[in-house]
Amino acid sequence: MLKNNEIKAISLYKELEDGIMQTIKAADIYAIHLTAIGRRKEPNQQQIVDIIMGNKISGLTVHGMFYTESEKNDFQAKGHLVNIGNQILLATYTAFEFYLINKFKEYLRYYSQDADNLKIEALFKKLSFRTLDNIKTLYKDILGIYLPQFEMRSFAIDPDSSFKPKSTWEGGIKIIEKARHEIAHKGKSINYKIRLLPDAWGPFDFVRRWVNLFDVNFDLLIYEGKTTQLIREYKKRVEACKEREKTKDT
Repeated sequence: MLKNNEIKAISLYKELEDGIMQTIKAADIYAIHLTAIGRRKEPNQQQIVDIIMGNKISGLTVHGMFYTESEKNDFQAKGHLVNIGNQILLATYTAFEFYLINKFKEYLRYYSQDADNLKIEALFKKLSFRTLDNIKTLYKDILGIYLPQFEMRSFAIDPDSSFKPKSTWEGGIKIIEKARHEIAHKGKSINYKIRLLPDAWGPFDFVRRWVNLFDVNFDLLIYEGKTTQLIREYKKRVEACKEREKTKDT
């Protein structure tokens, strides 16, 4: 499937995901200390050790219910966790685009095994990967993959978090993309409110689940010719999308 010197896109993504997770764990420990100070208690040292040494995070990162209402208001007003959350979301989206670009190249190299390698690499330099819409169009026009039609069946939603996606692409990925652009160009997310760590954890967990599902399901389809239930559902949505496009043209 891959040449000996080629690293799979998912492996490159995992390296970035691990780095983001380390940032999240550091933010988690910071949140533990913040809440302990406000509650006039000693931080749970064993919990901190478990976070540092293991693959654990506290409820303060995952669920807003672990904060009191006064803590939510105070932390938002003072911005204790806002900037950290902004950076986590920024890194999350960057890793997502990085994965999509590398996965596109991985698949195109696979489809073009008989072509001149230098020509394929030269083609990559001419293609525009500047925006998510550019990437989406390349997947559709060159690989025949409709990214917005690949939907996750379910995803965890924290009722106390700002992140409440109603669908995978338009209701989830595009919200994260817009927030990323606002952070990059205005210094903070305006439409999508990041107040506490769960507001950043939600997009991170959402993206990594999408990436893993996409990678497994499309690798099985493209490399092994196997169709999973998610791919069957995806194909139905693609057909419906094509029908809508035909209707628009008539």
